[in-house]
Amino acid sequence: MQFINPLYLFGLLAVAIPIIIHLFNFRRFRKVYFTNVRFLKEIKQQTQKQSQLRHLLILAIRILAISALVLAFAQPYIPFSDRQSKLASRNAVSIFVDNSFSMEAVGSNGSLLDESKQKAREIVSAYKSTDLFQLLTSDFEGRHQRFVTRDEFLTMLEDVKISPSVHSISEIVNRQNDLLKSETTSRRTSYIVSDFQKSSYGNFDFQQDTAISTFLVPLKSSVGANVYIDTCWFSQPTQQPGKTSLLTARVWNKSENDLEKIPLKLLINNQQKSVASIDIKAGMSTLVELPFTVYQPGPQYGLLQVTDYPVTYDDKFYFSFDVLSSINVLAINGGSENRFLNALFAQDSSVRLTNMGEKSLDYGRLARFDLIIMNEIPAISSGLAEELKRFVVNGGTTLILPATNADLNTYDRFLTSLNAPLYQAIDTADSKVVKLSEESYLFRDVFEKQQGKQTLAANTDMPHVNKHYPIVFSSAMLTVPLMSMLNGREFLTLTSSGLGQVLQFTSPMDPAFTNFPQQALFVPVLYNTALISHPSHSLYSIINDNKVIRVGTELPSGDKVNKIKALQGDFEMIPQISNAGNMVNIFVGNQIPMAGNFELLNEKNVITALAFNYNRGESDLACNTGSDLESLLEKAHLNSFIVLKTRQKPLNEVIAQINSGTQLWRYFIWLALLLLLTEILLIRFLNK
Repeated sequence: MQFINPLYLFGLLAVAIPIIIHLFNFRRFRKVYFTNVRFLKEIKQQTQKQSQLRHLLILAIRILAISALVLAFAQPYIPFSDRQSKLASRNAVSIFVDNSFSMEAVGSNGSLLDESKQKAREIVSAYKSTDLFQLLTSDFEGRHQRFVTRDEFLTMLEDVKISPSVHSISEIVNRQNDLLKSETTSRRTSYIVSDFQKSSYGNFDFQQDTAISTFLVPLKSSVGANVYIDTCWFSQPTQQPGKTSLLTARVWNKSENDLEKIPLKLLINNQQKSVASIDIKAGMSTLVELPFTVYQPGPQYGLLQVTDYPVTYDDKFYFSFDVLSSINVLAINGGSENRFLNALFAQDSSVRLTNMGEKSLDYGRLARFDLIIMNEIPAISSGLAEELKRFVVNGGTTLILPATNADLNTYDRFLTSLNAPLYQAIDTADSKVVKLSEESYLFRDVFEKQQGKQTLAANTDMPHVNKHYPIVFSSAMLTVPLMSMLNGREFLTLTSSGLGQVLQFTSPMDPAFTNFPQQALFVPVLYNTALISHPSHSLYSIINDNKVIRVGTELPSGDKVNKIKALQGDFEMIPQISNAGNMVNIFVGNQIPMAGNFELLNEKNVITALAFNYNRGESDLACNTGSDLESLLEKAHLNSFIVLKTRQKPLNEVIAQINSGTQLWRYFIWLALLLLLTEILLIRFLNK
């Protein structure tokens, strides 16, 4: 038990007054003549005992009555918990109102956002008008980083709207504590009003400030089901005009019921290209393949859409991609041009092959190409090695065809800089390609499928290898074998290096080494290599993830301003843009306010298409209950955190009881009155 006004306890000294009165209350006795003294002595003894008992009872009652009155003025109370801080003349209160997308869900009294705002009003009403308040939302706005009066707080609360921003509980607590620490003379308290989704509030691993009491106010949604699109991707790395593209979308059913015949629409450039009817098991996801064809090259704007209620922010999924008009390929020739490459790409309008001699190479033009083929260069000079390394690290693709008389020392220095496999001396033993990495993009859709799986036929004519340069690589290298020979060695490998990749043949395209150029596999391998070499940005970006967007296009030079513009609405912004070899880095920070399709412009020229989506972390509506939160707090040993359970009681009453504890002064007033009444009854009836 604690006291609000402990100085009043000095009033307990007043109990000395009745004690003094009872000790020094001398009485006169009247003489009564009686003939028999024996009876008089008996009456005197009996009267003295009754009088002493009566006086002691009255003394005890008066002492207790005075003590009860003094304690009532001292205002005793029982704290809400042992961790509750002492009462102060002024309170500094920080209230976090969750306005993330999950708060669109419906609760018992409307949307959860409306409920959270009402809870915030009840919280401030439990405090005095002279207290200070801070409003914090998921937006972490700068204007909310200060304490205001109660009226100002309520005005700011009315402006809170649904936001795409999401923060973990550790970020919220740290932001509240940063401002509360400045109010050292006040009683500091923070509140977090949220639905406490498990996706955002599942980790309570952070340091607490024991001088600040934090109360969690959980809200409960009456709707626990949600259908949403999680992601999408293409089956092939590059899309081409007039060729069928296959888009795969993943759709989730976060509910306890199986769903059937859910329509999924695909729109490209605002035109419906495909539609699917899907069935999804409860709590599961499903993959949906949507084929479509685009006939015009250039930037394309895509949209996937399902219909769901009441959480609708994740029903649309935007993506963008480029349909290539051509792929730029450079062949650096150590000697004469490669007739097989010329024959393959000469008649294909989608691939532009440029031949340059090693001696006449213009290093400044390398960044303009998607694929560089090192065609039988006898020795790789240090200058060429440095430029090719920069090209690969910044996102380019290099294909190495070793020379028949290769200087392996120069090759190895170049390959070591890229952490790629090294060539060894020529092995003249005959062998044959017997194994392909059929899941690689190089061989996708090359062979017939049986039961939905691509299978290499037993009678497939595979390349014969007369001589080759064996290569060695370690597990530390990001190397994948694509074509393997009967002797256990590799014929073609792919190594990831930086943002780019290196493909290495172990034989030149010389008939004395291999008959690969005459084989049917030569065309798809080289053609698909060109297709996967075009650097492109991801299909979409997530709002507020602060990641760099890499665009596979070299921006025009000059003083023109590049900007991002929304296809719908009048939003536009100027992003941070920097060149990195043949890649362009774009940084938008947290300036994109809404999901949708956008275009990157240089003045009025469209450079590429971009797409932004809201974070799907809020799409799973599973939330922590009050018991779940208590378990998490106990596990994390967060003693200064308390979960508020209102039990249909107004929140302001609960907080008032928490702030002042259980008030006992009323009970002491009633006790004092009862004691005074008891004294009156003793005085009136005990003598009788």
